Amino acid sequence: MLEKTPFRTEVHGIAPGTSLLTLSGDLDYDTAAELFTLARDLFAGDVRHLDLDLSGLDFIDSSGVAALINVYNAAGEHDATMRIVALTSYLRHLFRVTALDQVFALPPKEE
Repeated sequence: MLEKTPFRTEVHGIAPGTSLLTLSGDLDYDTAAELFTLARDLFAGDVRHLDLDLSGLDFIDSSGVAALINVYNAAGEHDATMRIVALTSYLRHLFRVTALDQVFALPPKEE
């Protein structure tokens, strides 16, 4: 059985109304709801722009991808925005093959 990496989140206010949410570990069926609940609470507060740093994620399954889509949709429902500011090459590939690179604003690829 594969060992899971604990899912962790860190929230930093980087400007009025703007927060950086850093994710690390495994975003999967067991942790997806935690991400969505946190993001929903941020949007219900004063966050109008959320930057997501996904560079620390070790694994993401379909529930994790769905959680990211739900965060994106929650942003729209709260008249807020979300963008991904950092990710791994694995996630960039995943977003490309699932066409989510057409939905999420992704950072430019580093050479």
